[in-house]
Amino acid sequence: MDYIVYGMYRFFAFFLTHLPYRLRKAMVHGVAFLVYKLAKKHNRIAKANLDLAFAQSKSDAQKEAIIEASWRNMVYNLYEFIVLQDASLEEMQKRISVENDETILALLRSGKRVITVSGHYGCWEFSLPYFAMAYNPLTIISRKLNNPYLDRVFRKARERKHLNMCEKKGAAKCMVKALHQKRTIALTIDQSINAKQGVNVMFFGHKATQVDSPVRLATKLDAVIVPLFTISETFEKHKLVFLDPIEVKQNMSDDEVQALSQKLSDILEAQIRKAPEGWFWQHRRWKLYHPEIYKK
Repeated sequence: MDYIVYGMYRFFAFFLTHLPYRLRKAMVHGVAFLVYKLAKKHNRIAKANLDLAFAQSKSDAQKEAIIEASWRNMVYNLYEFIVLQDASLEEMQKRISVENDETILALLRSGKRVITVSGHYGCWEFSLPYFAMAYNPLTIISRKLNNPYLDRVFRKARERKHLNMCEKKGAAKCMVKALHQKRTIALTIDQSINAKQGVNVMFFGHKATQVDSPVRLATKLDAVIVPLFTISETFEKHKLVFLDPIEVKQNMSDDEVQALSQKLSDILEAQIRKAPEGWFWQHRRWKLYHPEIYKK
């Protein structure tokens, strides 16, 4: 069965990459709309998250529009992964604009260790390989796909773009090694985790768990944290935005780690509030402390 699924993927990828631009765009948008209509369980999760985050400040119609746009953003990610596996940096540069990258360039020139922080926002399947090719080799945390054939495709595509992956088991040692090798670490902070594995933060005014690894790595290894976001402006057009770097004091206390983790959460929340359609709302972000909202 795994090989059949792999064969279907290869056929779909070949078909998609050989379509004219207008047909590709229509197909991607059509698939996104179909997923939105069929994914009723995940739509309920997204609606529960939006209700908790925005309450009555957004209407049900506005929330539905955000959910549909969020699915379109997810399909953009799949599409970009498929079509850009063999793309050159020059080809990728035609599809992205960059804002405020002077600071990251200066940090890398100075030899500073860098940890980028973001969430599942915008087209990360474009920005991760773009960063690795345009700025500095990148290391991320990921897990093996259940399908070994697709996992091989996924890993080879990453490696061609100077992207290394750390398995979740043993990730800390892998990331320390990457920073010592002057690779940049890219971490996401927007998924619910076990309370013992991170810190508690307030996210949209409600308690949630968050990884503290960006801060703990930075304080132990004298690294700078750089928040960044990829904004999908339209089909095949994205913007990579670098925020001001955050200098991290060495040997921070647990309270200081928690405070800085909260600051990172606030930065992510601010971007989501600005353009909520770019975030992956279909994840049960508040499941540890507000499980009741997902039982409706």
